[in-house]
Amino acid sequence: MITGRTRVFALVGHPIRHSLSPAMHNELFRRLGIDAVYVALDAPPERAAQVGEAIRSLGLAGCNLTVPFKEAVIPSLDGLSEAAACAGAVNVVVVDDGRLVGHNTDGAGYLAALREELGVDVAGRRCAVLGAGGTGRAIAAALAGAGVAEVRLFNRTLRRAEAAVDTLAARFPALRVSAAPLSPDAFAAEPWNLVVNCLSGPGLPSLHGFSVTHLPRGPEGAVWTDANYWLSDPPLLAACAAHGVRIQRGIGMLMHQGARSFELFSGRSVSADTIRGVLDIGGW
Repeated sequence: MITGRTRVFALVGHPIRHSLSPAMHNELFRRLGIDAVYVALDAPPERAAQVGEAIRSLGLAGCNLTVPFKEAVIPSLDGLSEAAACAGAVNVVVVDDGRLVGHNTDGAGYLAALREELGVDVAGRRCAVLGAGGTGRAIAAALAGAGVAEVRLFNRTLRRAEAAVDTLAARFPALRVSAAPLSPDAFAAEPWNLVVNCLSGPGLPSLHGFSVTHLPRGPEGAVWTDANYWLSDPPLLAACAAHGVRIQRGIGMLMHQGARSFELFSGRSVSADTIRGVLDIGGW
């Protein structure tokens, strides 16, 4: 029963009606007997700079952030975790004694899902990250920390990718890191052996005309992953499968980053398998 003492958590973003996060967190709260509720707040993008103050004013206990708020919230926070600072993006805000502390669980969730589902060790791989928004930068930072040989960030706005490259280069001086325009020719210039599609919404049509035939095939070849778990037919996944490139959908990342988010919110650990059962998504 929701009472005046029930803690309120939220997902803030736009659009968010497709999200599985409310179902996931509310069922976990119920199973573990935690007096809390999790809601979805579809906020206007033009109000992005006001999200931090809204968290304070409404007395939220914490929130997840998605597009387009992962970066805009940072100036209004009181602190950042190392992962959030490295990514320059926040997907979890925890309220700690009135202080808003930003975290980022996307990168760790992505790596955990890649290991669990495909047994992939990213060390030494040459990685193409499509999209330099909050998710793309978080995954690029996690890949850098895990010892990849190279990261190239492809983005429609090149300067945005270059800014992310500057941050990564300062934190990982041994990493080969660069930015490139999001174009078929730029992508096809190198035989990447790990590709992460972090584009969403209006960015997805940018992949029209891309080819995957230059990617190495077979069990030891390239891996193409897509962070958009809600898409029924993510761009180029079918083309990769037909070419013999291993593929991964984003649902595993959702479960692993969600488990880390839940622990930050509640102090209680849950496994990705628990979340898989909560959402009944064994067939994804």
